[in-house]
Amino acid sequence: MATLSVQLIHIALCIVWNLVGVYQLSQGIQSIGPTASLIGVVILFVFAGALVLAAAKSWRWLYLSVSLLLVLGAVSAIYGGFTKDIALWPTEFWRYAGMLVNAVGVVGFCMVIANLKSQTVAASEA
Repeated sequence: MATLSVQLIHIALCIVWNLVGVYQLSQGIQSIGPTASLIGVVILFVFAGALVLAAAKSWRWLYLSVSLLLVLGAVSAIYGGFTKDIALWPTEFWRYAGMLVNAVGVVGFCMVIANLKSQTVAASEA
């Protein structure tokens, strides 16, 4: 359950990030990062729902699939934080804050892998 909590925290942080960015763009100011999308918010809500459903129903394939999509996005955002033009963020603080938000997603995926590994070991020992 801790794994799901970490992943849902990551999703919530990403939703807030996007909503703040959309609001800033609507006010004519630079968003806190290079991405700000209401469609992204909807997709993140769908991912959160899919994770909760997969956890409740023990649908490992769905849980792992959504987790993989989330970590791919997180790793891409972290990589972008190091490689994209720094002008895409209003300050260095927001650049590193975005990488930190997405590091939570990477930690969540590492927890998924650790849980799968421990379940596989337990099953093989039974």
